[in-house]
Amino acid sequence: MPGDPDAQVQRLLARIRADIVVWRALASRFDIDLFCGWFMAGGNEGVELSPATLLALGERGIRLGIDLYAPDDD
Repeated sequence: MPGDPDAQVQRLLARIRADIVVWRALASRFDIDLFCGWFMAGGNEGVELSPATLLALGERGIRLGIDLYAPDDD
């Protein structure tokens, strides 16, 4: 699973309550976000999240933040 952010997010979502009504109530009161760091080995890499993962985050009002860290060429 390391290096597979889609599987990691799905695993995280599987461990939390799935009731969308509860999530919408929380999102109306709080800022909810999931922060990910992507540490690249090379200068041109990609990452994908499946439509199902994006939908699950969106239904719960979870904002996804991704910081990209390029390799240090020194």
